Amino acid sequence: MTIRQSTGLRSFLMSNGGCFADAFQGGKLKIYSGAQPASADDAPTGTLLVTITDASAAHTQEVRSAGSVDLTGGGSGSLDTLTVNGIEIMGSSTPFNTSLAQTAADVASKINRNPKNKLFDAFVNATDVINIRAKPGLGTLPNAWVVASTATTITKTDNNMAGGVNSANGLLFNEAVSGTMNKRTGQTWSGVVANTGTAGYFRFEGPVADSGASSATDMRLDGNIATSGADMNLTSTSLVATATETITTFQPTEPAA
Repeated sequence: MTIRQSTGLRSFLMSNGGCFADAFQGGKLKIYSGAQPASADDAPTGTLLVTITDASAAHTQEVRSAGSVDLTGGGSGSLDTLTVNGIEIMGSSTPFNTSLAQTAADVASKINRNPKNKLFDAFVNATDVINIRAKPGLGTLPNAWVVASTATTITKTDNNMAGGVNSANGLLFNEAVSGTMNKRTGQTWSGVVANTGTAGYFRFEGPVADSGASSATDMRLDGNIATSGADMNLTSTSLVATATETITTFQPTEPAA
């Protein structure tokens, strides 16, 4: 068995509020020819034979709703509160630390470590901006939620949540039972084969856009394909262009040991 998890997936599963269902609900399954890459972080190899979605429909990728707090000035004091939709996500006051950039980084880290925050993560990729993102799966729900902060001495600009898009025609799972999840009852996992070839491996991508390139942040699950004894078994590994390929069983399992 050759199940491989990407770095982005492993980091998400180990983060506050991360779980397999949130990572992949609404995603899609891609089947490629050839041997799977050595790491799920790697770009796919071989030929993409078919993309599996809900009833072969075109997949719409989720866009995560985002807001921010821009620290605009000050050399002392603190960021005292930070709420989204009235929910305190920072947990406690964060004092000014050396620079606005370092203070922003401290706030982002505190948001990500806050055990009461299950809906958002935060990061800093511009000097003094605390970027706030909804967790995967929330789609349009957080759009227009108010981002509000209070501060002592520090000046700042709050920007409300916006830009979220729901995924559509993605693959869904039932609730986990005894450490195993199954494809959603009543949903047809299928796709029209684009290229004739021999199925070698699959890559499950989450609902959020995947770059397709080598990545340590995209959430991916890779596994091999055969007619028996593989991570995913097909009736036949020979796929023919224009035919419809249907996946009847897909059961991610968390091992007991």
